[in-house]
Amino acid sequence: MVKRINIDDFLKMQREENLPIIDVRSPIEYSHAHIPDAYNVYLFNDEERKNVGTIYKQVGRKEAVLKGLEYVSVRMTDILKSIDDIAKNYNNTNKILMHCFRGGMRSESVAWLCSSYGYDVYVLEGGYKKYRNYVLSSFEKKYRIYLLTGRTGSGKTLILKRLKDKGFNVIDLEKIAKHKGSAFGWIDEGEQPSQEQFENLLSCELSKYDINSVLWFEDESLLIGKRAIPKSLFNNMRDAEKIIYLDIPQECRAFYIVNTYGKYSIDDLRESILKIKKRLGGERLKESLELLDSGKMYECVLNMLYYYDKAYKLSITDDEERLVSIECKNQNFDEIVDSILARVKC
Repeated sequence: MVKRINIDDFLKMQREENLPIIDVRSPIEYSHAHIPDAYNVYLFNDEERKNVGTIYKQVGRKEAVLKGLEYVSVRMTDILKSIDDIAKNYNNTNKILMHCFRGGMRSESVAWLCSSYGYDVYVLEGGYKKYRNYVLSSFEKKYRIYLLTGRTGSGKTLILKRLKDKGFNVIDLEKIAKHKGSAFGWIDEGEQPSQEQFENLLSCELSKYDINSVLWFEDESLLIGKRAIPKSLFNNMRDAEKIIYLDIPQECRAFYIVNTYGKYSIDDLRESILKIKKRLGGERLKESLELLDSGKMYECVLNMLYYYDKAYKLSITDDEERLVSIECKNQNFDEIVDSILARVKC
């Protein structure tokens, strides 16, 4: 059986019935961006897709179909075996979700093959393109946001992790972007996802929570590494329902940064410092690098915090109705979380 369904039903079935999503686009399309947790079982490889597309445009549909059948005929068994292997991870379900780019010939062809083999196939109407419309529209919604802010080294990420462990709804933008946000944020994080995949992952996280529930975010710049927070969501963050400002002494923040980044190689740290050389200025850059090379990491961090603290602006507001200032004498994160929750109603 093959049934075409809309994007809302498609994602609802994935979520509620725990069904696998089969993405039949080419590997290069999938690797650029895809629905989170989807599996790539391609109909055409990258070169084959290019060839079929060229024939379709230059010769005609029938000739393109014949060339496509030529490619696929030798791989039909492998396609079915791949889907069988995936289904084993879902209690050998005979129900699968499927899509191509526009919901056209590729998904129709593989859906027919899988249906003939015994699967119930639910094909996404409009394909991945329709999913992208869904993703972009999700950022236009008005979310209830509590924004955690504070100067560099305040430990905001760890505090949000503790809040998440306590059951609060946390959207970890830095984890999704694979970047910690600062000039040092790329270290040990690997390659960032594409902008499109970052948006897909972020939309997926947002969809896990009721629109009326409070979502906790860390205050970020528009760019996290090379990935941009969608503008509508970024504006929503700027207009947060509550802004929790952590007022932590510079010395404590310097120790936190040393403990976080001090384990990394001198070469990576040097490269990170050089990224902000224009902002540090020649003299402060020279001092920072000399301190780093001499093993005085704490002093190096203090020297750079001059730049970071000078550049910092309390991101949002002095509106007393929205701003909650938490004065912290140290970085006992459990105590800080308790202080936040004592001051903020969720």
